[in-house]
Amino acid sequence: MSAHPDIALPTGRPSERVCTTILDHLGLPVLLVDSDASVRYANAAAKALIDGDGLIKAVNDILSTHHANDGQRLKSAIADTCANGAGRVVILGSEGTGQPLVVLVLPFHEESQTERGRALVLVRSGKGMSEILTNSLRQLFRLSPAEASITVALGTGMDLNELAQQRGVKLNTLRSQVASIMAKTGTRRQAQLVALVARIDSVL
Repeated sequence: MSAHPDIALPTGRPSERVCTTILDHLGLPVLLVDSDASVRYANAAAKALIDGDGLIKAVNDILSTHHANDGQRLKSAIADTCANGAGRVVILGSEGTGQPLVVLVLPFHEESQTERGRALVLVRSGKGMSEILTNSLRQLFRLSPAEASITVALGTGMDLNELAQQRGVKLNTLRSQVASIMAKTGTRRQAQLVALVARIDSVL
């Protein structure tokens, strides 16, 4: 992120330097942003991501995307998370605008802060989720092979209509399977399920 050399966490205390070093060694892009999507910190993977030609970029240190619709949804998710303290998941590039990205937006509070106002943004590829993830989901939540496959597909940003067509099943049948998955995983909405998949996959 050569155009944004000042986006970094303070490194005055040894513990802060250690945390920054650890984050820089992660392959997962991690950003700390304000409610208006101003980037306060980006680890090494995030800097490489927003300096590249992918879906996400930073313009004047404001997190954005190369496509207006994606950018609006991302900024809306960040603002909503900062205002309400609830995590959000955004799938970028789901309209064929590039390799999809799963963006997990989580509330972030510093001990010195009394008000919400920042969020952590974690970014991962929406394609190529590993067989390890599928097997892990089966073991963790006792999903059937079909349910685990559906869960991973939803985690990549596929919608139900597209998935039903791909699997050659009726939409109502797929909805029943998703309802079963949500019951087993303790989720109530598809966004929660996608967030769960992103969290698990980020540590595998």
